[in-house]
Amino acid sequence: MEQGSAEDFRDEKKENLYRRISFWSSIVLSTVIVVYYVVTHPPDTREVQEMRMFFKKHRQDVAKFIRLPRSEQKAFGEKKKHPFYAQYLNASEVEREKIRGLIHISYDYTPNQYWFNIVFLWTVSFASFWFVGLMTEGAIILVRRDRAKKNRANPPG
Repeated sequence: MEQGSAEDFRDEKKENLYRRISFWSSIVLSTVIVVYYVVTHPPDTREVQEMRMFFKKHRQDVAKFIRLPRSEQKAFGEKKKHPFYAQYLNASEVEREKIRGLIHISYDYTPNQYWFNIVFLWTVSFASFWFVGLMTEGAIILVRRDRAKKNRANPPG
């Protein structure tokens, strides 16, 4: 009995160690992913944020302006007198496509959206890594217990 309880104690210590490793590795991996994302996708500059807020506040005028033929866009832009309209008219075709994409994603924009997404990314990645770690830990524990049970039932020699 003494030997069994000491063995159980060692197994419990190992399981606790595995739990800690799973938890802390999930935290570290999630943090690494978020830092990598922030480095490769920095937040919008102040100017881009202001432009996106302009698109959000004036979405009907901007949408109407974008849909107009090129000749009518100039007259519409002169009537509105906002720097965006002149900038859009003077931009290259590639820049106009980028601006159209920015307009499309700016209809429900909030300035803190980026940081909310970062927190959500960390939460989802942490939960995913921790879940996989717990499932792996559970499988290892079940396999060890099964082997121990078989060894007790059929002692060697």
